[in-house]
Amino acid sequence: MNSQPRILIVDDEGAIRGLLTAAFSMAGYHVRTAAVASEAMRLCADEPFDIVLSDVVMPEMDGHELARWIANRHPHIRTVLMSGFDSGCHECPLAGRCMLLPKPFRPSEAVSVVARALADPPATPPSTLRNSTA
Repeated sequence: MNSQPRILIVDDEGAIRGLLTAAFSMAGYHVRTAAVASEAMRLCADEPFDIVLSDVVMPEMDGHELARWIANRHPHIRTVLMSGFDSGCHECPLAGRCMLLPKPFRPSEAVSVVARALADPPATPPSTLRNSTA
Protein backbone atom coordinates (compact mmCIF):
# COMPACT_ATOMS: atom_id res chain seq x y z
CA MET A 1 0.00 0.00 0.00
CA ASN A 2 1.35 3.43 -0.90
CA SER A 3 1.29 6.48 1.35
CA GLN A 4 -2.16 7.49 0.11
CA PRO A 5 -4.48 4.45 0.05
CA ARG A 6 -6.86 4.29 -2.91
CA ILE A 7 -10.51 3.59 -2.09
CA LEU A 8 -13.48 3.05 -4.37
CA ILE A 9 -16.82 3.87 -2.75
CA VAL A 10 -19.83 2.19 -4.36
CA ASP A 11 -23.33 3.26 -3.35
CA ASP A 12 -26.43 4.16 -5.34
CA GLU A 13 -27.22 7.00 -2.91
CA GLY A 14 -25.38 10.17 -3.86
CA ALA A 15 -25.58 11.62 -0.35
CA ILE A 16 -23.79 8.57 1.10
CA ARG A 17 -21.10 8.75 -1.59
CA GLY A 18 -20.59 12.44 -0.84
CA LEU A 19 -20.41 11.97 2.93
CA LEU A 20 -17.95 9.08 2.64
CA THR A 21 -15.87 10.91 0.03
CA ALA A 22 -15.42 13.81 2.43
CA ALA A 23 -14.54 11.54 5.37
CA PHE A 24 -12.00 9.45 3.47
CA SER A 25 -10.45 12.46 1.73
CA MET A 26 -9.93 14.12 5.12
CA ALA A 27 -8.37 10.85 6.37
CA GLY A 28 -5.79 10.96 3.57
CA TYR A 29 -7.30 8.53 1.06
CA HIS A 30 -7.43 8.98 -2.71
CA VAL A 31 -11.18 8.53 -3.34
CA ARG A 32 -13.15 7.47 -6.41
CA THR A 33 -16.86 6.71 -6.44
CA ALA A 34 -19.35 4.66 -8.43
CA ALA A 35 -23.15 4.67 -8.30
CA VAL A 36 -23.60 1.10 -9.60
CA ALA A 37 -21.60 -2.12 -9.66
CA SER A 38 -20.94 -2.02 -13.42
CA GLU A 39 -19.24 1.37 -13.03
CA ALA A 40 -17.22 -0.01 -10.10
CA MET A 41 -16.14 -2.99 -12.20
CA ARG A 42 -14.97 -0.69 -15.00
CA LEU A 43 -13.02 1.46 -12.54
CA CYS A 44 -11.39 -1.60 -10.92
CA ALA A 45 -10.29 -2.77 -14.37
CA ASP A 46 -8.84 0.64 -15.25
CA GLU A 47 -7.36 1.92 -11.98
CA PRO A 48 -5.46 0.49 -9.01
CA PHE A 49 -7.39 0.35 -5.73
CA ASP A 50 -6.43 -0.90 -2.30
CA ILE A 51 -10.00 -1.33 -1.10
CA VAL A 52 -13.64 -1.13 -2.20
CA LEU A 53 -16.33 0.05 0.21
CA SER A 54 -19.69 -1.02 -1.23
CA ASP A 55 -23.32 -0.98 -0.26
CA VAL A 56 -24.97 -4.41 -0.34
CA VAL A 57 -28.38 -3.44 -1.72
CA MET A 58 -27.98 -1.75 -5.11
CA PRO A 59 -29.64 -1.92 -8.53
CA GLU A 60 -28.11 -4.14 -11.25
CA MET A 61 -25.87 -6.22 -8.98
CA ASP A 62 -25.69 -6.46 -5.20
CA GLY A 63 -22.59 -5.90 -3.11
CA HIS A 64 -22.04 -9.63 -2.55
CA GLU A 65 -21.82 -10.25 -6.30
CA LEU A 66 -19.50 -7.29 -6.71
CA ALA A 67 -17.29 -8.55 -3.87
CA ARG A 68 -17.03 -11.99 -5.53
CA TRP A 69 -16.16 -10.37 -8.86
CA ILE A 70 -13.43 -8.28 -7.18
CA ALA A 71 -12.03 -11.27 -5.25
CA ASN A 72 -11.77 -13.37 -8.41
CA ARG A 73 -10.35 -10.72 -10.75
CA HIS A 74 -8.48 -8.38 -8.40
CA PRO A 75 -7.51 -10.50 -5.36
CA HIS A 76 -5.25 -7.78 -3.96
CA ILE A 77 -8.24 -5.43 -3.46
CA ARG A 78 -9.89 -5.66 -0.03
CA THR A 79 -13.67 -5.29 0.28
CA VAL A 80 -15.93 -3.84 2.98
CA LEU A 81 -19.69 -4.19 2.57
CA MET A 82 -22.16 -1.73 4.10
CA SER A 83 -25.58 -3.07 5.11
CA GLY A 84 -28.51 -1.78 7.13
CA PHE A 85 -29.75 -5.30 7.89
CA ASP A 86 -28.40 -8.83 7.96
CA SER A 87 -28.40 -9.43 4.23
CA GLY A 88 -26.64 -12.77 4.22
CA CYS A 89 -23.16 -11.39 4.87
CA HIS A 90 -22.46 -14.09 7.44
CA GLU A 91 -23.37 -16.91 5.03
CA CYS A 92 -21.44 -15.37 2.15
CA PRO A 93 -18.52 -17.45 0.81
CA LEU A 94 -16.41 -14.31 1.25
CA ALA A 95 -17.12 -14.13 5.00
CA GLY A 96 -13.43 -14.45 5.86
CA ARG A 97 -12.32 -12.18 3.04
CA CYS A 98 -14.47 -9.06 3.30
CA MET A 99 -15.72 -7.12 6.29
CA LEU A 100 -19.19 -5.87 7.17
CA LEU A 101 -19.90 -2.28 8.19
CA PRO A 102 -23.39 -2.21 9.74
CA LYS A 103 -25.61 0.79 8.97
CA PRO A 104 -26.18 3.27 10.41
CA PHE A 105 -22.60 4.29 11.06
CA ARG A 106 -20.61 7.46 11.63
CA PRO A 107 -18.10 8.42 8.94
CA SER A 108 -15.29 7.96 11.47
CA GLU A 109 -16.44 4.36 12.00
CA ALA A 110 -16.26 3.72 8.26
CA VAL A 111 -12.70 5.07 8.19
CA SER A 112 -11.74 2.84 11.14
CA VAL A 113 -13.23 -0.31 9.60
CA VAL A 114 -11.50 0.34 6.27
CA ALA A 115 -8.17 0.95 8.03
CA ARG A 116 -8.58 -2.39 9.85
CA ALA A 117 -9.44 -4.17 6.60
CA LEU A 118 -6.31 -2.77 4.94
CA ALA A 119 -4.16 -3.89 7.88
CA ASP A 120 -5.41 -7.51 7.83
CA PRO A 121 -4.63 -9.86 4.94
CA PRO A 122 -7.65 -11.58 3.36
CA ALA A 123 -8.36 -15.01 4.86
CA THR A 124 -9.83 -16.80 1.83
CA PRO A 125 -7.69 -17.39 -1.26
CA PRO A 126 -9.49 -16.24 -4.40
CA SER A 127 -9.15 -19.66 -6.06
CA THR A 128 -11.73 -21.06 -3.61
CA LEU A 129 -14.44 -18.58 -4.52
CA ARG A 130 -17.43 -19.59 -6.67
CA ASN A 131 -20.38 -17.99 -8.44
CA SER A 132 -18.46 -15.03 -9.79
CA THR A 133 -20.16 -12.76 -12.28
CA ALA A 134 -18.47 -12.58 -15.66
